[in-house]
Amino acid sequence: MTASAPSFLVKDGALSWPEISDMRQCIYPPEKLIHTPMHGIEWAHAQRRVLLYVEDEVRAVAGIHEREVLCDGQKTRVAGIGGVMTEPEFQGQGYGKQVMLHLMELLETEASCALGLLFCEDHNVAFYDKLGWKLFKGDMVVEQHGITGPFAFRNTMVLPINGPAKMDGHIDLCGLPW
Repeated sequence: MTASAPSFLVKDGALSWPEISDMRQCIYPPEKLIHTPMHGIEWAHAQRRVLLYVEDEVRAVAGIHEREVLCDGQKTRVAGIGGVMTEPEFQGQGYGKQVMLHLMELLETEASCALGLLFCEDHNVAFYDKLGWKLFKGDMVVEQHGITGPFAFRNTMVLPINGPAKMDGHIDLCGLPW
Protein backbone atom coordinates (compact mmCIF):
# COMPACT_ATOMS: atom_id res chain seq x y z
CA MET A 1 0.00 0.00 0.00
CA THR A 2 1.38 3.42 -0.94
CA ALA A 3 0.79 6.71 0.82
CA SER A 4 -1.69 9.09 -0.74
CA ALA A 5 -0.51 12.29 -2.42
CA PRO A 6 -0.02 15.23 -0.07
CA SER A 7 -2.66 17.93 0.16
CA PHE A 8 -2.18 21.46 1.45
CA LEU A 9 -4.36 23.76 3.52
CA VAL A 10 -3.67 27.32 4.57
CA LYS A 11 -5.13 27.98 8.00
CA ASP A 12 -5.25 30.74 10.58
CA GLY A 13 -2.15 30.58 12.77
CA ALA A 14 -3.91 30.46 16.13
CA LEU A 15 -6.63 28.08 14.98
CA SER A 16 -4.10 25.65 13.50
CA TRP A 17 -1.98 25.50 16.67
CA PRO A 18 -3.77 22.43 18.13
CA GLU A 19 -2.91 20.45 14.97
CA ILE A 20 0.82 21.14 15.24
CA SER A 21 1.47 21.54 18.98
CA ASP A 22 2.40 17.86 19.47
CA MET A 23 4.84 18.03 16.54
CA ARG A 24 6.48 21.14 17.99
CA GLN A 25 6.67 19.55 21.44
CA CYS A 26 8.41 16.53 19.92
CA ILE A 27 10.89 18.59 17.88
CA TYR A 28 11.53 21.29 20.50
CA PRO A 29 10.90 19.73 23.93
CA PRO A 30 11.19 22.35 26.70
CA GLU A 31 13.65 20.23 28.70
CA LYS A 32 16.10 20.36 25.76
CA LEU A 33 15.48 23.99 24.83
CA ILE A 34 16.50 25.19 28.28
CA HIS A 35 20.09 24.20 27.45
CA THR A 36 20.22 25.94 24.04
CA PRO A 37 20.64 29.52 22.83
CA MET A 38 16.95 29.39 21.84
CA HIS A 39 15.92 29.39 25.51
CA GLY A 40 14.25 32.64 26.50
CA ILE A 41 13.77 34.01 22.99
CA GLU A 42 10.35 35.53 22.37
CA TRP A 43 8.86 34.50 19.02
CA ALA A 44 5.96 36.03 17.09
CA HIS A 45 2.95 33.81 16.51
CA ALA A 46 2.20 32.86 12.90
CA GLN A 47 -0.68 34.70 11.28
CA ARG A 48 -1.25 31.80 8.88
CA ARG A 49 0.19 28.34 8.40
CA VAL A 50 0.59 26.07 5.41
CA LEU A 51 -0.10 22.51 6.51
CA LEU A 52 0.85 19.48 4.44
CA TYR A 53 -1.42 16.50 5.00
CA VAL A 54 -0.87 12.88 4.04
CA GLU A 55 -3.78 10.53 4.72
CA ASP A 56 -5.52 13.23 6.80
CA GLU A 57 -2.51 13.69 9.12
CA VAL A 58 -0.29 16.78 9.28
CA ARG A 59 3.23 15.78 8.25
CA ALA A 60 4.82 19.22 7.70
CA VAL A 61 4.03 22.86 8.41
CA ALA A 62 5.36 26.37 7.80
CA GLY A 63 4.17 29.60 9.39
CA ILE A 64 3.64 32.92 7.58
CA HIS A 65 4.12 36.34 9.17
CA GLU A 66 3.37 39.32 6.91
CA ARG A 67 4.72 42.56 8.34
CA GLU A 68 6.03 45.98 7.43
CA VAL A 69 9.69 46.25 8.44
CA LEU A 70 12.39 48.85 7.92
CA CYS A 71 15.07 48.03 5.34
CA ASP A 72 17.75 50.70 5.65
CA GLY A 73 15.04 52.98 7.04
CA GLN A 74 12.57 52.33 4.19
CA LYS A 75 9.21 50.72 4.98
CA THR A 76 9.12 47.35 3.25
CA ARG A 77 6.46 44.65 3.41
CA VAL A 78 7.94 41.19 4.02
CA ALA A 79 6.66 37.66 4.38
CA GLY A 80 8.39 36.13 7.35
CA ILE A 81 8.57 32.34 7.40
CA GLY A 82 8.92 30.49 10.69
CA GLY A 83 8.04 27.29 12.47
CA VAL A 84 8.98 25.12 9.50
CA MET A 85 8.72 21.55 10.78
CA THR A 86 8.26 17.98 9.59
CA GLU A 87 7.11 15.17 11.84
CA PRO A 88 10.37 13.46 12.92
CA GLU A 89 9.41 10.01 11.63
CA PHE A 90 8.65 11.52 8.19
CA GLN A 91 11.78 13.66 7.81
CA GLY A 92 13.89 12.95 4.74
CA GLN A 93 10.86 12.14 2.58
CA GLY A 94 10.58 15.56 0.91
CA TYR A 95 7.64 16.89 2.93
CA GLY A 96 9.59 19.92 4.19
CA LYS A 97 10.57 20.79 0.63
CA GLN A 98 7.00 20.33 -0.58
CA VAL A 99 5.50 22.56 2.11
CA MET A 100 8.10 25.25 1.38
CA LEU A 101 7.53 25.11 -2.39
CA HIS A 102 3.78 25.38 -1.85
CA LEU A 103 4.28 28.30 0.54
CA MET A 104 6.62 30.08 -1.90
CA GLU A 105 4.10 29.69 -4.72
CA LEU A 106 1.39 31.08 -2.43
CA LEU A 107 3.56 34.10 -1.63
CA GLU A 108 4.26 34.77 -5.31
CA THR A 109 0.56 34.70 -6.21
CA GLU A 110 -1.09 36.19 -3.11
CA ALA A 111 1.31 38.21 -1.02
CA SER A 112 1.98 41.88 -1.61
CA CYS A 113 5.45 41.50 -0.12
CA ALA A 114 8.78 42.55 -1.59
CA LEU A 115 10.70 39.66 -0.10
CA GLY A 116 10.60 36.59 2.09
CA LEU A 117 12.64 36.44 5.27
CA LEU A 118 13.43 33.49 7.51
CA PHE A 119 15.81 32.50 10.28
CA CYS A 120 17.46 29.08 10.34
CA GLU A 121 20.13 27.08 12.07
CA ASP A 122 23.42 26.31 10.29
CA HIS A 123 22.39 22.77 9.34
CA ASN A 124 19.36 24.10 7.40
CA VAL A 125 21.13 26.73 5.26
CA ALA A 126 21.81 24.31 2.36
CA PHE A 127 18.15 23.14 2.37
CA TYR A 128 16.83 26.70 1.96
CA ASP A 129 19.60 27.66 -0.48
CA LYS A 130 18.48 24.86 -2.84
CA LEU A 131 15.00 26.42 -2.77
CA GLY A 132 16.34 29.83 -3.83
CA TRP A 133 16.81 31.52 -0.45
CA LYS A 134 20.07 33.43 0.04
CA LEU A 135 21.98 34.41 3.17
CA PHE A 136 21.45 37.99 4.33
CA LYS A 137 24.80 39.45 5.32
CA GLY A 138 23.61 42.63 7.03
CA ASP A 139 22.39 43.57 10.48
CA MET A 140 19.08 42.39 11.92
CA VAL A 141 17.26 44.20 14.74
CA VAL A 142 14.31 42.68 16.62
CA GLU A 143 12.29 43.21 19.75
CA GLN A 144 13.02 40.99 22.75
CA HIS A 145 11.33 41.40 26.12
CA GLY A 146 10.26 44.96 25.23
CA ILE A 147 13.74 46.06 24.09
CA THR A 148 14.88 46.54 20.49
CA GLY A 149 18.35 45.26 19.71
CA PRO A 150 20.56 43.14 17.44
CA PHE A 151 19.53 39.60 16.60
CA ALA A 152 22.39 37.34 15.60
CA PHE A 153 21.01 34.11 17.05
CA ARG A 154 20.47 32.41 13.70
CA ASN A 155 21.22 32.75 10.03
CA THR A 156 18.92 35.15 8.19
CA MET A 157 17.89 34.18 4.67
CA VAL A 158 15.98 36.19 2.07
CA LEU A 159 13.96 35.36 -1.04
CA PRO A 160 12.83 37.82 -3.73
CA ILE A 161 9.03 37.83 -4.12
CA ASN A 162 7.86 41.08 -5.71
CA GLY A 163 11.18 42.84 -5.90
CA PRO A 164 14.86 42.15 -5.37
CA ALA A 165 15.93 40.42 -2.19
CA LYS A 166 17.98 42.59 0.11
CA MET A 167 21.33 40.88 0.64
CA ASP A 168 22.95 43.27 3.12
CA GLY A 169 22.35 46.50 5.00
CA HIS A 170 20.11 46.95 8.03
CA ILE A 171 16.70 45.38 8.68
CA ASP A 172 14.56 46.28 11.68
CA LEU A 173 11.75 43.74 12.08
CA CYS A 174 9.75 46.29 14.09
CA GLY A 175 8.70 43.50 16.43
CA LEU A 176 9.43 39.95 17.50
CA PRO A 177 11.27 37.49 15.26
CA TRP A 178 9.40 34.48 13.85
